[in-house]
Amino acid sequence: MSGARPAMLAAGRLAASPRQSFVKQIDTQSPAENAQLALYAKLVVLLTFVLIFIGGHTTTSGAGMAFADWPLSNGSLNPDGWWQNFMMRLEHGQRLTAGLVATLVAIQFFWVLWKRRALPEKAFSLALWALVGVLAQAVLGGLRVILDPQGIAPAGSGVATTFRVLHGCCAQVELCLLVALAALLSPAWRRLAPQPAWQRIGRFGWITAAVIFLQLMVGATMRHLGAGLAIPTFPMTPGGGFLPQAHNIFVDLNFTHTRFGAALVTVFIGWLAAKTLSGAWGENRLTRPALGLCLLLVSQVVLGMLVIWNMRPPMLTTVHVVNGAAMLATAVLLAVRASHRAPSSSGAEPASHLEIAEAVA
Repeated sequence: MSGARPAMLAAGRLAASPRQSFVKQIDTQSPAENAQLALYAKLVVLLTFVLIFIGGHTTTSGAGMAFADWPLSNGSLNPDGWWQNFMMRLEHGQRLTAGLVATLVAIQFFWVLWKRRALPEKAFSLALWALVGVLAQAVLGGLRVILDPQGIAPAGSGVATTFRVLHGCCAQVELCLLVALAALLSPAWRRLAPQPAWQRIGRFGWITAAVIFLQLMVGATMRHLGAGLAIPTFPMTPGGGFLPQAHNIFVDLNFTHTRFGAALVTVFIGWLAAKTLSGAWGENRLTRPALGLCLLLVSQVVLGMLVIWNMRPPMLTTVHVVNGAAMLATAVLLAVRASHRAPSSSGAEPASHLEIAEAVA
């Protein structure tokens, strides 16, 4: 009995400390074994940004209806003259890139499924929803073509325009899922030592991401309705005042996105950065995304002004769209990391025989 009591006390000490149980959980996840999957997840995110760029440039250039059929292009996977014709090259290139990304997301899902026991708990759910999301994105893109076979003006078909906007918004949701999954699979996730104060940062990070998403929704609606230059001046309106003198759906959408929404996003990002720098100072895995978010915000404002002042050139407008997606992705990355919780002592795994023996000795 005298030997059993020290062993029980030693085992209790091993399970009592959250920090010890957290470190032990890191060891069971085999970081070296999962490094390739983590790198692959980052590659998928990178190619998703490439797809957003190509898709944004296709929309901005008016090439979305270069082919009136789907999923094939003029009935072929390799339509005649698609590389020589700029509009066809954009649209067919987008479809090919989307197929590549969808394939990579499917491979990622089965990879996570295979290694799910050695990965963070929510990794499988995120991989599954990412697979569902990329398939939904493909269907929405196809419906957007099928329901508008004539390639009519953007504001001429309410149903087709609705699917255009849903298609654009679904792309942002898919990006968020892939970024969150990459964050969980990253080695940085295992090196985080969560603090209770981070939970407040995490909650506000999710609120900020929601505000950015709403701003992108308004922007997508404005783009697909052709209202990007409904107010062709900035910061003042053509009448010389801050508020527009005439009101219609195009002007009001433009004002909401370029003035009200931009100001709201600026306030939330600034507040989130301040909370992060004050509550997690010294933790670069949180402060760097916060500072990066501020830099992206400045870039986004400058790009937005240049788009208006230069009468919406396609390439500059597309960069503005991609930068907005990067803002959303960075906010999600910060929110995911700050919301990370260390395992509680009650949920700690039993100590191994070797650990107990070493503690008794």
